[in-house]
Amino acid sequence: MPGRGTVEVEGTVYSSQTGVAAVDSNRHIVSVKTSAGPPIVPEEGSTIIGVVEKVQEKMAIINIIVVDGHKLQPPFTGMLHISNSSPRFERFMGDVCKPNDIIRGKVIDVSQRIPKLTTVGRDMGVIKAYCSRCGGELVLSGRILRCTLCLNVERRRLAEDFGAGGNVPS
Repeated sequence: MPGRGTVEVEGTVYSSQTGVAAVDSNRHIVSVKTSAGPPIVPEEGSTIIGVVEKVQEKMAIINIIVVDGHKLQPPFTGMLHISNSSPRFERFMGDVCKPNDIIRGKVIDVSQRIPKLTTVGRDMGVIKAYCSRCGGELVLSGRILRCTLCLNVERRRLAEDFGAGGNVPS
């Protein structure tokens, strides 16, 4: 007999959704449990965590790996423009973020093919940074961002909780 997630057509039971079949041989019922809900996609207002893929003079390409706390597989691509990166004037995107940095942002526009992001807000910005010289982790020492390996000093647009370790995917 058909159960949840199935349909019977001329005596044959078919799945009506993608998932895993479950057979109850005592009650003679076949059902299908969904293995996933609707796809998770960035929407306007969504909070994202992403890895900076590429930085140009006025924009950065971000691989969005988390949307509203849900990990994405594979990642989405988003764009962060310099005008949406900081409440103050930034001259170069390299002062905001660099490749491999992990950022927290918000989706502000999905009308184009690539979601547009912002890091304006105290809880938005770089939450984990890496040295552009040697790849070592950058730590905040007072107001200076310094590499733990080569002691290089760099600048970023940091989130208020930079380095706290919270919600940073491995």
